Amino acid sequence: MGIDVVGMGRRVTSVFVALLLLAALAPAQIALAARSARFVAPPPAVVVASSDAEVSRDFRASLVTFTVRVGPTASTPCDVASELFMPLSASARRPVPVILTTNGFGGSYKDQLAFARYFAGRGYAVLTYSGLGFGDSGCNIMLDAPEWDGLAASQLISHLGSRADIAKDGSGDPRVGMIGGSYGGDVQFSTASIDPRLDTLVPMITWNDLAYSLGPNNTSVDLRWDRVGPGVPKLGWTSLFFALGLSQPLQHLKTTPMPPSACPGFDPRICRSYATSAGLGYLDQSTIDLLRHTSMTTFHSTVRLPVMLIQGQADSLFGISEAVANYNLLRANGSPVKLVLQSWGHSNLTPKPGEVSYESTAKGYETLLIQAWFARYLKHEAVSTGPAVEYFRDWIPYNANGSAASAYGTGGSWPLGAPTSLYLSGDGRLVTDGSMVRPGTPSFANPIVPASYSEVPAEQGSLPDVPSTDLIGSSIAFDGTPLAAPIDVVGVPSVRLRLSASTPPGSDPTTHALFFAKLYDVGTNGRATLIQRLVSPVRVADMSKPVVVTLPGIVHRFGAGHRVRLVLSATDDGYAGSRVPNVLTVTVDPANPTALSLPVVAPSEQSSGGRRATGA
Repeated sequence: MGIDVVGMGRRVTSVFVALLLLAALAPAQIALAARSARFVAPPPAVVVASSDAEVSRDFRASLVTFTVRVGPTASTPCDVASELFMPLSASARRPVPVILTTNGFGGSYKDQLAFARYFAGRGYAVLTYSGLGFGDSGCNIMLDAPEWDGLAASQLISHLGSRADIAKDGSGDPRVGMIGGSYGGDVQFSTASIDPRLDTLVPMITWNDLAYSLGPNNTSVDLRWDRVGPGVPKLGWTSLFFALGLSQPLQHLKTTPMPPSACPGFDPRICRSYATSAGLGYLDQSTIDLLRHTSMTTFHSTVRLPVMLIQGQADSLFGISEAVANYNLLRANGSPVKLVLQSWGHSNLTPKPGEVSYESTAKGYETLLIQAWFARYLKHEAVSTGPAVEYFRDWIPYNANGSAASAYGTGGSWPLGAPTSLYLSGDGRLVTDGSMVRPGTPSFANPIVPASYSEVPAEQGSLPDVPSTDLIGSSIAFDGTPLAAPIDVVGVPSVRLRLSASTPPGSDPTTHALFFAKLYDVGTNGRATLIQRLVSPVRVADMSKPVVVTLPGIVHRFGAGHRVRLVLSATDDGYAGSRVPNVLTVTVDPANPTALSLPVVAPSEQSSGGRRATGA
């Protein structure tokens, strides 16, 4: 499909051995005043090897190995494996803009070759490279930290700026954009935070706050998770990635750890952080701080450029909420920003027909969106980049042999639609009016072992459709009545709860109330489907006041005759569980009812995509 945004998606089966990405990284000395007028471009990456790889009627491709110097003092040498695609028409008299792209976690520069060929054939130079620690690039995996991965990319930009056949915005300032997904998405933010020469970004299915991604606590209405307490470790996903990282030195013998590491493939502090977090059952504050070091939530104020965010609806690793958080931060900076919610993500890496194609422009709607974006911000062509928000609607039929454009709804800004409230009733119902609420105190207990199943991380799209399960006693449910007409939910639902616990929370996070909120669609046949198999982990420290829980962001139609079901469960097999016995109780008071809020977009507000120039 062109950009293999995850890289590891089809390489790894269900390997669960340890918790990933809990890095203790050095302070980012490189990000001192990156976007000030005093910015000084780093020296160019040094070419240490180059050889022809491919020639077509449109471009010439060369394998290039660079040496960069990175780290807190910019003194650690790392080799970077890459392939450079140059249009045959490019010259000093006809310079071309350039696109920089890199791999997702576990991948290499080869994952982006189809993308590179496509855009090189349309008048762009493309440099696809392997991130540090992956695919024959040296040094350790540093989690996209600005002083490591960001500085490496910045030195590649300096090299491109030294070429006469690359278009410039100034001396040493190439006209350059970046694109990539997941791990290759966040590195764009890290690079932009220290290098103002970047002209535009297209980050795909990536994070806003890595501490939240790997230890979520969904108690922030404004999606600023740096303002809430520790969450719930995402053991399934992080263990898989850690195993993948450990395997890199064996898969790529040229991937020499630098500095030497007792934790193969990683900075050794990652292993020590895992041991601490696994023992505690939550991410301690030092680990949270370290993970945020490499996150947009920390350095967003220095990222000021046009950005098209592309996020997956089928994604339990980096969900819609993280893209919305990035959207909000960029908008606050005054940056031009577009948000695209595609059908696919980490939980299912296969796009719907007509979403992505680097062979037929008539079959790749997302491809044309990317093409228009780069035409606008790299070629400076007067083309439309379309509405500010687009989202894939799986309930809209279209010709599967053509473009998916008609399946995309659009909006002028985020959020979309209007909130619709369903009130929790003590008799287990969701009712449409507060006057219908009945008193009650439904309870659920956490068992010793996980009793709820949602998904198998990274593999769910290729597995049989085994239903998600929640056991009686360790979960409670609130059911709506059959819908008279369909409702389309596009956004981030939330629910307000009054909770109490048999073991009251203390100062130790292990005593805090832990549970998982989720939305099901119950069909006319009674079958309950967990929407995109997404769950919302919550850890509550203060039960003296109601807590507002944000549920997973979704794009979903509840059909006529279907019912909305809210479930609260004590466990999920993809996450760490509570370390103390507990019984949680939800108090429902008709005098002060609490509600589930659904962001509903009326059909009349859903214009279809595809009505734009493509920049071709």
